[in-house]
Amino acid sequence: MSIRLDLRQTHFGREVSHSIPLVLAKELVAAPATPDVDGAHDVIVVDEVDDAVVNDIVLVSLQDGVAIASDVEKSWLKTNILFRENLFFYPYRNALVQRVGMLDIRLMRESPEKVRENLRHRGMPEKISELERLLQLDADWRREQAEADRLRKRRNEITQSIAAARKKGQDVTPLLKEAEAIPDQIKAVEARVDNYKQQADQILLNLPNLVHESVPVGKDENDNVEVKKWGTIPNFHFKPLDHIDLGLRHDLIDVEKAGQVAGARFYYLRDDLVRLNIALMHYGLDFIAGKGFQLFQPPNLLHRNVVAGAVALADFEDVIYKVDGEDLYLLATAEHALLAFHMDEIIDGGKLPLHYAGVSPCFRKEAGAHGRDTKGIFRVHQFEKVEQFIYSRPEDSWSLHEELLRNLEGFWQTLKMPYRIVNVCTGDLGTVAAKKYDLEAWLPGQGKYREMASCSNCTSYQAVRSRIRYREKPSEPTKYLHTLNSTLVATERAIVAILENYQKPDGTIQVPEVLRKYMGGQETIPGSRDVTP
Repeated sequence: MSIRLDLRQTHFGREVSHSIPLVLAKELVAAPATPDVDGAHDVIVVDEVDDAVVNDIVLVSLQDGVAIASDVEKSWLKTNILFRENLFFYPYRNALVQRVGMLDIRLMRESPEKVRENLRHRGMPEKISELERLLQLDADWRREQAEADRLRKRRNEITQSIAAARKKGQDVTPLLKEAEAIPDQIKAVEARVDNYKQQADQILLNLPNLVHESVPVGKDENDNVEVKKWGTIPNFHFKPLDHIDLGLRHDLIDVEKAGQVAGARFYYLRDDLVRLNIALMHYGLDFIAGKGFQLFQPPNLLHRNVVAGAVALADFEDVIYKVDGEDLYLLATAEHALLAFHMDEIIDGGKLPLHYAGVSPCFRKEAGAHGRDTKGIFRVHQFEKVEQFIYSRPEDSWSLHEELLRNLEGFWQTLKMPYRIVNVCTGDLGTVAAKKYDLEAWLPGQGKYREMASCSNCTSYQAVRSRIRYREKPSEPTKYLHTLNSTLVATERAIVAILENYQKPDGTIQVPEVLRKYMGGQETIPGSRDVTP
């Protein structure tokens, strides 16, 4: 239902006229940054109807089950609206107070043991105490909410009693005294309700996603389960060098100079490796565009609340770089920016699934890395990546997860790079994904498979936090969709794999055939080029 409102001298102190949907609610919760709101308002009309977002409130009150509004056009005032029982309450959000979504509290209430088991399997037993605290906060919240409802009901009863007593000429002084005290009582209870809710939301915000039943239970990467292998490990008739020695031999990588100007785990790529890096990005974009993905070059900085929609910041904040003095973080992966593209939106279900791909630099602190990974360009603070991202209906997400994996494998097969796929175990899964595959390429210089890309189904975890929903028809209720992501190529790691797998006895490196056209026909690094115009 839409109505025409003229908000003259409302709590906003300005004039505005527009059509808005009507939503009835049992209560209005005020936040510190909102306009002055008192406890006499039981129903709100909202500008933006959303399971988690409500803006531009218009206050109305209840009298004998009928909603009576002020500060609106007279034509609407003549249309009294019957208040029905058990209508949904839509909390609201403004720029300063955000109700960030997370795991559904109903799951915690109805299946707490399932959540406890999930935490144990993920190797997060310390969060079980947080779950217990959450359950207590939820119980406290519901108790105080019931008390607030009781007080509102009593306020309405007193209003009716006062009117009846006055008709009979009876003394209403005791009733007026009780009525005068109730708004303060409601205000105190609502403050406790809001406090319990904020604490519960903070805990929910940092609980991990539920793992899929096919995810192996394990402690760390050593418990990941190999799914398949592809390609032939090269059999060199000489001792292969690793990418560090190859890069230094040909003056293609300079980590010493980079360390002087930026610190450890930064690098200069030079000459042919610059061209190889650009070739990988160009080919990656052509490859994934050929699969029907829309291409994006996203912002390289994001607001904190945007990042919080993608990850649990309590676990991730030490990994990302913050701009001092500003609400901006350097992009850790294009995934976060592609998720944010539809933040706070309701997507037409007929358009799903949405296939997006982003190319971007990525910045990560990579805390905790050690050993030879801290040298060279395998584990660095800055790298480039082409990322796949899909918005999906829940019922389609698992088949789309396999589609992302096929794309990932297809790309690496065209590079003719030996690799294996592992099903990542619960202890190595991270907070966000319900299931994740890793593609690990063979690195002759290390004599083992190393991670090149990850492919994750995050189910509704990110969509709830970023308030992204869909519906098939305007008349149908909204539902949270699923989000999926997968690296196609992290180019610096791909360079490592190419250098080590394509090296020749003389120390030169063969350029993979599919990349040659992006390098002007060049076949070896370093080497002569037959550059085509």
